Amino acid sequence: MLFDFPSFPNSLGVWTDEPVRNMDATYWDTTDATLLRWGITMRIRTGGGDDGWHLKIPVTPKESINGASVRTELHREATSETPPVEFLELLSAILQGSEVVPIALVHTQRKPRILNDSRGAVIELVDDLVTLSRGTHILDEFREIEIELINDTAMPEALVVGEILGTAGAQTSSVSKAASGFGPAANKQPDIPQLPKPGKGDLPCDLIRWALTRQVRKIFQAELSSKISNETSTLTAELVSLEDLLTALREWLIPEEQEFLREDLAWLIKELSVAAEFSQQNQQARSTIDSLSDPRDRDAAATAIEEHFARKSEAARSSLQAARRSDRYLFLFSDLVKLARVPAVSPQAYEPHSVWDRISSDPCDQLTIAQHFKDIFKKNSKRIQRTLTCPKTRAQDINVDELIRAIALSGNSDPAAIFALGLALSGRQKV
Repeated sequence: MLFDFPSFPNSLGVWTDEPVRNMDATYWDTTDATLLRWGITMRIRTGGGDDGWHLKIPVTPKESINGASVRTELHREATSETPPVEFLELLSAILQGSEVVPIALVHTQRKPRILNDSRGAVIELVDDLVTLSRGTHILDEFREIEIELINDTAMPEALVVGEILGTAGAQTSSVSKAASGFGPAANKQPDIPQLPKPGKGDLPCDLIRWALTRQVRKIFQAELSSKISNETSTLTAELVSLEDLLTALREWLIPEEQEFLREDLAWLIKELSVAAEFSQQNQQARSTIDSLSDPRDRDAAATAIEEHFARKSEAARSSLQAARRSDRYLFLFSDLVKLARVPAVSPQAYEPHSVWDRISSDPCDQLTIAQHFKDIFKKNSKRIQRTLTCPKTRAQDINVDELIRAIALSGNSDPAAIFALGLALSGRQKV
């Protein structure tokens, strides 16, 4: 616990000491430390000025401050003694139906310091004395220093503070305060382990498992991020990337073992893509009415198109929400865990071959393997990415004439809008 704070350069700004705070937090998790092993913590806290439920998620694992992980924190009022349903739904793919229970009580004596500059308060640097207990039994006592951004633009300053603390002898850690409360479970690998990078001469089975594990971890991270941000394009892209990888590795994998997984992948990709497809259709439909000479016709047609796609988009959002709460959704993510942990590979995968030996000459397959194994086969991957192109596209071909006709005949447009859409359609057909 002995550590003397270093001096920070005046160029950073002015530090002010805040009153000492005493806080109590109860951490919740499964008895197997499922959340902790993913780097996630969920707690209810009192006494810190931000009383309530807190959920911390490492949605940006590549970002760091002097090697320590960066996590997104969500806060909700303490309206109940059990975790908010919103948090549990957010974590559903990871929890897989497992029950969360109170694990440990953490008492923290916090000495905060605030960094102020021309933007105002930008960073909170806290010096915590932590006591971890279960019931009346004290499990651990330690000191912890945390850097928390008050202003999102202060990341450069936070990096400087972290580097100075590290030079002074502070050791980085991403371990939760409650980790000691889990005992041996805290040291177990996450459900999808982080595997060391294999060498190009290793068996294909090891390279394939490494690639699948990395991709599935990306999917789980994107799944969490998408639920926080309501932006699904990254999750869709990662699911498509896995779908392409399974296709490229089909000669190394047992196809019967992938059948249901691939069906569910296609289902979820479709559910996630519907809203984007409607947006594309909306833009193309709107582009057809610009040539109408009368502004009133353009306004009527635009209103009909917007109302049509507003209904479609709302239906798509409801369908996606139902899909994400379904058993099929949870089964898919359970199958992804199994795929990453023990992929069903063919007997040849245990023989000394190169992973390239059974990849087809299709440029899409070659590019997929080059992308996923570029950290191992650097020269080969660069050559392929430089010389090959993949003609495959997921862009939807839209018959704009039929689309406009369908909107006009939907029964939801007033006569003026139908007339305007008819003008737009007749104008296109004369061209």
